[in-house]
Amino acid sequence: MNYEPLSQMYFNEANILKSHIKFLKQQYPYLKSDEDLQFKDRISTLYKMYLELVHTGKYLKRKQELIDRCRKKIYR
Repeated sequence: MNYEPLSQMYFNEANILKSHIKFLKQQYPYLKSDEDLQFKDRISTLYKMYLELVHTGKYLKRKQELIDRCRKKIYR
């Protein structure tokens, strides 16, 4: 299995989410005070999702690099 395209999909989704978080943070000054906690909780949840996507993408990329190195050793 080739994990490189899959890892790239995770990185792409992380970048989309990062852009969305940035957009939401720009809206922060315009919130009412009663929406403040909900907004911060939403940003926190989205950021956790972003970190999970990046972490999984890195894991898959490293896994593919390890597979590639093993294949080079075997097929020398």
